[in-house]
Amino acid sequence: MRRHRQIALLGFPGVGKSSLAHHFVYKQFYNEYDPNIKTNLHYQCVIEDEEYDLVIVDNAGSDQYTLNHSDFDTSDAYIIIYAIDDRQSFEMVSKIRDKIISTSPTTRIPMVLVGNKIDRKDERVVSTEEGRLLAHAWNIHFTEASAMNLEAVKKLFEKSIYAINYLDPTEDTIEDNSIEKHTNEKNSSSFRNGFNKKQNGNLSSKDQSSKTICIIS
Repeated sequence: MRRHRQIALLGFPGVGKSSLAHHFVYKQFYNEYDPNIKTNLHYQCVIEDEEYDLVIVDNAGSDQYTLNHSDFDTSDAYIIIYAIDDRQSFEMVSKIRDKIISTSPTTRIPMVLVGNKIDRKDERVVSTEEGRLLAHAWNIHFTEASAMNLEAVKKLFEKSIYAINYLDPTEDTIEDNSIEKHTNEKNSSSFRNGFNKKQNGNLSSKDQSSKTICIIS
């Protein structure tokens, strides 16, 4: 029996949400998108011998002012993204988290904080330690990534999966100590039951939907 999970990508416009989502689903780096289109990517996966239907909600161009309640109430986990070369995007993640919490019936919400664009290390303005300390204060999972690096992209989605299973980040078994060495690679080659939430609602004319199949081992 397939298990249904929805994961929402949230963050300041331009932090790389669409590139991360499309590289994970299509295994190709994706650098062109319409910032006004919210995309639902449907992704069938086998994870640790369990079958899943993932819905990855890419809120392209959304920030804390334009996010709607409907972006929250159907998701099982949230990946909150900032760019390490954009201080404003880092400052925005607290506001996005506050909005998630304010619209949720529970404070126990699976989240992952992601510092994206580590391929731009020479332009870094947000340190790894700042991101890690913020995630620690929130008691959520943390990682850094580059949308060009498939292994780093897979890791952040795997962390969202573990966040659904294990809300305590100390139970996360995914190692994080090898991300930096992949920053220049452009093409590198379980769950608890959770909340039973509404899936696959009708999409507006500005929404797009896509489906693919994968195996994560």
